[in-house]
Amino acid sequence: MVQAANGKTELKREFGLVTATIFGISVIVGAGIYAIIGVATAISGSGVWLSFLLAALVALLTGLSYAELASMFPKAGSSFLYVLKGLKNKMLGFVTGWLVLFETMVGAAAISMAFGYYLASIVAFPVSLAALGVIILFSIVNLIGIKESIRLNNVMFIIEIGGLIFVIVAGFLFGTAQPDLMDFEMMQVFAGAALVFFAMLGFEMLASESEEAKDARRTIPHAILLSIGICTVLYVLFAIASLLLVGPEILGASTAPVKDVVIPLLGEYAFIFAIIALASTANTVMICLITASRLSYGMANENALPSFISTVNKKFSTPHFAVLFSLIVASLFLLLANMVIIAEVTNFAALTAFFMVNISVIVLRLREPKTRREFVIPFSIANIPISAVIGAISVLVMITFLSPEAILYGVGLIVLGAGVHLVQGRKLPSARAFKEGRKAHRL
Repeated sequence: MVQAANGKTELKREFGLVTATIFGISVIVGAGIYAIIGVATAISGSGVWLSFLLAALVALLTGLSYAELASMFPKAGSSFLYVLKGLKNKMLGFVTGWLVLFETMVGAAAISMAFGYYLASIVAFPVSLAALGVIILFSIVNLIGIKESIRLNNVMFIIEIGGLIFVIVAGFLFGTAQPDLMDFEMMQVFAGAALVFFAMLGFEMLASESEEAKDARRTIPHAILLSIGICTVLYVLFAIASLLLVGPEILGASTAPVKDVVIPLLGEYAFIFAIIALASTANTVMICLITASRLSYGMANENALPSFISTVNKKFSTPHFAVLFSLIVASLFLLLANMVIIAEVTNFAALTAFFMVNISVIVLRLREPKTRREFVIPFSIANIPISAVIGAISVLVMITFLSPEAILYGVGLIVLGAGVHLVQGRKLPSARAFKEGRKAHRL
């Protein structure tokens, strides 16, 4: 248990650079390859590898903004705090934090459904019930403690990365499908990129772990960029290898793609990869729930959500009400019962928040050029980071490729967030109060 200067119980600092990077890779990889590559291939065809690459480039542009802001404000509220500090607008700050919070909880729902599909591919079990079960299980793990969660994450990380590397090596050495990797239409590739952007989500979750990281101002920025870079290489190689093994037709029709791509090699033993996929998707659900609870904790700690949500359990040193809140919301989103729609709603929330974060880093560069930054985005003109400008534009373009239904749900989340702000947002502190809060928490 850790006590702040004001006597309040705080979160333990357990993350170093290696464990933080593994944390980031784990949540990104599970969300991407194991959950979404099949439906993405149905959209992009043989160009699915390029869809992953485009999505990764957009993620990198925004990841640079998160890295600089995380080095300035190492607090659990992350996106919510960045926009409030940058734009000095309580409504925009709250809605941004609200969207990222729901991104993590809705993302947990989407990945839990992928877990259900993989389980159903090896045993007869209802997809929705399996999804609910894995959410409940890892909410309990989350409650027990971040150190225990990190240990479990490290074990599952080895399993999921090992599975990806096996498929990559097998595809390039033994693949016989011979797809034309340049046979694609760019509009379909862009549409696929808008969907597989879901596969890149997770790097922003690292910023929410700042209060549990050692030397957060340096550790979190570098972990964000390392996670994006490593996952980009894995995604592109895995997409190409999968196409070489089974071709775009089989891959695009699969609901358990990582299992199906190894059938030509392993035959009846392909179920082993369904088990690996179960471990990976379950791990990602755990990470999403951890992050959602820490975001809830960070927002409640600054009065953006009811203050009781920021209560830290004295036995486990975890925010137990925030854990319960994340469990309830993630479970409710399972009612949509469509993994693609849930993934696109997640994308809308994330992309909208990323636009606000990119704008915030630009404003802070101009207004507070001398503020301490352990990480500074390279390549600026008149102190305006070029990557943040391109990042803001690119996420808006990507939103236009989402389905109308997903955009409608996303707008509904914004309206709901604005309504909550009218009730709770008046209690939000000023930018100066956040500065004083960092001193109180000894960050």
